[in-house]
Amino acid sequence: MFVYIALLVGCAALGVPLCSKKCGRWGKAVYCIAAALAFILIAALRFDVGYDYMLYAGAYSNMKYWDISDLAGERMEKGFLMPLYILSLGLEEYQTVFVYTSLIFYPVIFLLIYKYSSSPWISTTAFLCLGIFFNSLCFLRQFIAALVVLYAMKYIGENRPVRYIALVVAASVFHWSALIMVIMYIFLKIKPGYIYTGIVTIGTVLFCIFSRKAMFWFIENIPMYSFYNPDTSVEASGGLSPRYTIMFGVIFVVSFLLRKRLMEKNPNNGIYINCLMYTVVFEAMGMRHAVLSRFALLVYLPAVLYLVPDVVLAVKDFIDSKLENGGKKVLLNTVTAAAGSIGAVVCYVLLMMNNYNGVVPYVSVFNKSYEVFEETVIEDSSSDESFNEEWFTDDSEEEFEDDEWAEEDFDDEYWEEDEEFIEEMNDAILEQLG
Repeated sequence: MFVYIALLVGCAALGVPLCSKKCGRWGKAVYCIAAALAFILIAALRFDVGYDYMLYAGAYSNMKYWDISDLAGERMEKGFLMPLYILSLGLEEYQTVFVYTSLIFYPVIFLLIYKYSSSPWISTTAFLCLGIFFNSLCFLRQFIAALVVLYAMKYIGENRPVRYIALVVAASVFHWSALIMVIMYIFLKIKPGYIYTGIVTIGTVLFCIFSRKAMFWFIENIPMYSFYNPDTSVEASGGLSPRYTIMFGVIFVVSFLLRKRLMEKNPNNGIYINCLMYTVVFEAMGMRHAVLSRFALLVYLPAVLYLVPDVVLAVKDFIDSKLENGGKKVLLNTVTAAAGSIGAVVCYVLLMMNNYNGVVPYVSVFNKSYEVFEETVIEDSSSDESFNEEWFTDDSEEEFEDDEWAEEDFDDEYWEEDEEFIEEMNDAILEQLG
């Protein structure tokens, strides 16, 4: 836990001065570069951290035995497998897969934070405290797809559906679940309001009531997900704790109430509020069937990285507009900031205490106590040398000579009876021939 706590403290301590107005764009750039490097190192050097670590390490370790035609028979998406297969031709160490994904994830995330976030250090803090960083250590394929979708979100606001859909289809090459975002284009464009939110809420409640029937319909119509049978799959039969739904739900309520201010500040915030709403929807569905919460990965990145900083600033502006007395403003802003900070840290600590996605304890490749995969060398026992040494030693020859089935141990009467039987058969044949 110390590494994660140190990461949070470091990102917050550096962010406040570097992301201030005094430092300007160069301060934001320095902060984003430093934060990206810290995230890359922690993620790339982890060892057996995250529930999916063994899955991806094992797949990469086996690639050295594959031919390129073997990729077709693998369930993992080919957009994810092909680059790894190419890397495996020269780099056999299975840790390569985590170095590779880390070099993709965090430079892209912090580049987008730098370009579109109003406060990079708040985005980074939210990225940590809401568990998104922990998800990035586990759901590697889906996280790459989520990053492509995150970039595609700009085209919803620009009313460019063709570009948006093209990028979503590209994202599905890394994880099939991204295709749901084609349909979400329509729902994300709707202006947030009470009627829309009410309809979505009723739909979510109905789904949760009839979730088993809905899941069976889903796996029957989409065969590739047939292994998520609610009767047999652990990921589909059980649900997650409601804490994740509550966590995102609180942020949604605040952002929904301040939606006018937020949309005045940035018109795309209406899209991000909808993203946050559907994050709550998928997390609520995950309370019934854990696997459904993974769809939240595709919609919560823009809400967490872009919307949350604006929500924080909108709360401050709201307090300032309601209070004229400077002393009360400062006091209420301080109390609100303290409450928000404590809530974020509590969420972060609870995630670690519950070993969210198997990321605790953090272990690096420098202090691992065992090797995950070791090669086993099998000697060829068919060679002349091993055959003579193992089977025809002096002792084995003596045992063979003394064996109870050796010829000299057969009873002489056995052979005499056998010869008499053969003579009788010959005489019978001669009689038949005349």
